[in-house]
Amino acid sequence: MALYWPEQGVALEIVDDPLAEPFDRAAHPGVRVIQTTCDELADFDRLSRLMARVARELGAAQPPCTPGLPARRRALHEMLMAETPRYW
Repeated sequence: MALYWPEQGVALEIVDDPLAEPFDRAAHPGVRVIQTTCDELADFDRLSRLMARVARELGAAQPPCTPGLPARRRALHEMLMAETPRYW
């Protein structure tokens, strides 16, 4: 699976998703492809670092860290991961 932001020329490719095909680099030359794994997405701390990198590549500033934000993000991550089937 890949997420693609054509205006910024950035793609996020999940390299070990058995249900997806790789990002088509030949069809999209010059795109910066950030590769990640299912395990990285499942780990909150690693995902946070990955999303900071994606934000930098997109030229977006991360929102300010307000009180309670990390706990809300962690709770959202846990809820989403609980509903995500594990294919790996």
